[in-house]
Amino acid sequence: MNSVKHSINLYLPRFRPPELSTAMMLLIKVSGLGFILLLITVSMLFLSQLYLSAQVDTAKLEQQALNDELVAVIAQLPNTVIDQNLVLRIEREKKLLEKQTRVISFLRQDSIKDSSSYTPLVEQLSQQSVKGIWLSKFEVINQGNDIQLHGFAKTPDQVSRYLTMLGTQPAYQGRAFKQIDINRGNQAWSEFFLSTQEQEVDEESLLQERITGAGL
Repeated sequence: MNSVKHSINLYLPRFRPPELSTAMMLLIKVSGLGFILLLITVSMLFLSQLYLSAQVDTAKLEQQALNDELVAVIAQLPNTVIDQNLVLRIEREKKLLEKQTRVISFLRQDSIKDSSSYTPLVEQLSQQSVKGIWLSKFEVINQGNDIQLHGFAKTPDQVSRYLTMLGTQPAYQGRAFKQIDINRGNQAWSEFFLSTQEQEVDEESLLQERITGAGL
């Protein structure tokens, strides 16, 4: 029997594996490029996370240092204790201020009539300008029905002139000064007292004058 030998050339084109299509090659390249970009993005995010964590830790350390410094400063401050006497004084001053505010509000009410308001009396009194007259005290008594003036004058004539000019003012018209006391003394100025109030008679002094007059 004769043996037959066959030789096969494996390098022929028909024996080569099939090549990938162009679309498949493009898909593989795009997938690879996307994977690489994904790895780069993840790496950047990881590095950013590490950087932010480091920044947060640094901020915490700085905050803790500031807190410690604040505690040290507070510890160096002296202990302050509230003075109870001062508190009571402040409360009294507040109450006094409230009372004064109520009085001022009452005097400024528009509903108050001129007959019951002291404002015209004060305004018209301040408008008087008589040379040689100096007022030291001004009093409104008996709910505005009576007025008392204290002051100093160079001469008694100036007091008379002052009363004449004061009587021309509307708020003082019809008000007669029933007490006019002028005491010169040893001073250059004469002290005077003017009042529209009736002078109260001391019955004991009057009785003593009568007894003296009778020669008892």
